[in-house]
Amino acid sequence: MSPYLRYMLIAFLANGAGSLGLRILAGAGQGHIAERQYLAWWYDSGAIVGLAVYLARAARPAAREILIGFAMALCSLGGQVGMALALAGGISGFGVFPVATGGGMLLVAAIGRLIYGEKVGPYGVAGLGVGFLGMVLLSLPE
Repeated sequence: MSPYLRYMLIAFLANGAGSLGLRILAGAGQGHIAERQYLAWWYDSGAIVGLAVYLARAARPAAREILIGFAMALCSLGGQVGMALALAGGISGFGVFPVATGGGMLLVAAIGRLIYGEKVGPYGVAGLGVGFLGMVLLSLPE
């Protein structure tokens, strides 16, 4: 496995763990947490781990790697802040988490199709349709 793929998998899992923490807090009735404090601890911990990996390596990361990592961190932070603010604003976790997760997948699929021309088979179209319908239903008022 290439180092790039390994680091992308770690980033994918770590980003999911951040959402899991918000979900656990919301399930415990703590959706009104101070989102800045939670996210500061979460991202500061990630920066410390990243610094440890950097210091353990003999080679310095390329400027492109730093730029990609920074862009990924900003996107991740935006999503986490949005979920935390939605929970703090009183929106139920039953609505926030499926829409945040499904919305991201639908956005990636749409960009892949519209910008990069990726082929989508009949099962893929059906899956995207069901996902979109699910998001619409979850967004409806109770």
